[in-house]
Amino acid sequence: MQGKTTHSSTPAAVVIEPRRPEFDFSNVGKYWLQDPFTSHFMNALSIVVPHSERTVIDIVRKYADQISDPKLAKDMDALIRQEGRHTLMHLRCNEMLKKCGYPAIRLFEKFQKFFVGRLRKISPPAWELAMPAAFEHFTSAISRDFILNKTFWTGGPGDAASNSAVAFTDWHALEELEHQAVCFDVFAALEKRTWLLTPALLFLWMPATLISVYGMQLYFLLQDGILLKRKNWGPYVKFLLQSLPILTRGAFKYVKKDFQPWNEKDVEVYHLHKQRISPITS
Repeated sequence: MQGKTTHSSTPAAVVIEPRRPEFDFSNVGKYWLQDPFTSHFMNALSIVVPHSERTVIDIVRKYADQISDPKLAKDMDALIRQEGRHTLMHLRCNEMLKKCGYPAIRLFEKFQKFFVGRLRKISPPAWELAMPAAFEHFTSAISRDFILNKTFWTGGPGDAASNSAVAFTDWHALEELEHQAVCFDVFAALEKRTWLLTPALLFLWMPATLISVYGMQLYFLLQDGILLKRKNWGPYVKFLLQSLPILTRGAFKYVKKDFQPWNEKDVEVYHLHKQRISPITS
């Protein structure tokens, strides 16, 4: 594939900035959000993140020399540095989780690496390029929801000052929203047929993500004995119904010829969140 870009779609008011905050997770319990359901959803997501973000980095680097637009090339470099930091911090989180007694984490990590690796080997360039764009579709959706719906996740506004895991998630959400357009822009520049992201999401990445995240969450909840108590079944089903739309909506937006990842509401949400967590990121 050869392609030349006309521009990066990241708004001029948004600067993709690699940051290097430090977080101490030593005093963070496994239930660090509102309840075991929200906490273990995010814990499951943390298990998925490191290899997913390594894949994003690897694929973006692989096609970097085919991008001619200077701004998009700069955005790609910043994305790579952000994702590298995210990977490191999530690996630290996951080591803490492993110490809580969840042996299946290592099995899942091995399977994820095998599955994504084999898929990349058999994928034509268009489908390989769709991988990072699909991964960023999910991370930006979850980040946006965590920023806007703090009561659902934390039970209140979320005290990042006293909970380093919430502070970490606030920072990660900011940067995922910040670079949400980059992988889509790379895909659009080199493949053109952006509608291919819709079948890629519907028939591969949505099912794989749902099975991975909810499967790991279910494992954590069963391992802790949470779902062995009937009184917890109702709250669990309620959580599923509330959280499923985050991961299942938005696939059809890529068939729109004029689709752009950013809109005015996103820019507003981004700047308000950036200002709110400035003590963490400065």
